[in-house]
Amino acid sequence: MTEYVLSEEFKSNVQQEMESNPFAVLSRLIYQELYQEVIEGHLLPEHKIIESKIAKELNVSRSPVKVALSDMVDEGIFFRGVGKTVHVKPISYEECLWIYEARMTLEPKAAYQAAKRIKPAELQQLMELISKFEEIDNTMDQREYTRTDKQFHEIIIKASRNPYLVSMYKSIECPLACYRNQLNQLAYEECFQQHDMGSGSEHHKAIFNMLKNHLPLLAEDEMRNDIQRMYGTMSRLRK
Repeated sequence: MTEYVLSEEFKSNVQQEMESNPFAVLSRLIYQELYQEVIEGHLLPEHKIIESKIAKELNVSRSPVKVALSDMVDEGIFFRGVGKTVHVKPISYEECLWIYEARMTLEPKAAYQAAKRIKPAELQQLMELISKFEEIDNTMDQREYTRTDKQFHEIIIKASRNPYLVSMYKSIECPLACYRNQLNQLAYEECFQQHDMGSGSEHHKAIFNMLKNHLPLLAEDEMRNDIQRMYGTMSRLRK
């Protein structure tokens, strides 16, 4: 276990928010920054999160930090360890199955709607991400793959133009990010090869082509095929 240390960006973001909005609830600002650290993979289960340390680094009292951490524990993002330490809750294999089921229910339908409603600017964004995937096919940079994959799927969800689909996807954002980040801690190169993640550009290009040509049923099928690959990688988290 290593002690979690706040980045300068974290401290700067909280300070700027406090200055720009004096009436902001400090505990929520801290919560939002911690949440973002989890999503981006900077805060992992291996880290020890110490309330007093965070308060000292932010130069604030321990009360707002305590509230932020308690909220994240209550929401199942963190759990309390030995003493006064807090940790990111590891994602279990069972939870991975739930995430997989949720994605298979939600994302193909979002792709179906996106094929009818996507805007040219969004197609351009997806094309740029395809170029990144082509680079990753060669470099096998797991963190860059995680970031790029997250952006790709979020654009499609947004392009569905359905606020309820967007809201439902948001509800699995954190556990999905934790799954991806935990996978990065494992033998990722082997996982890349075994589960066809080394041809990520081809899988994502297939989805893109269906969206670009406004073919809803085929976009739905290609999205389903892409998410199916998650089932193989999940086995890495089975204990």
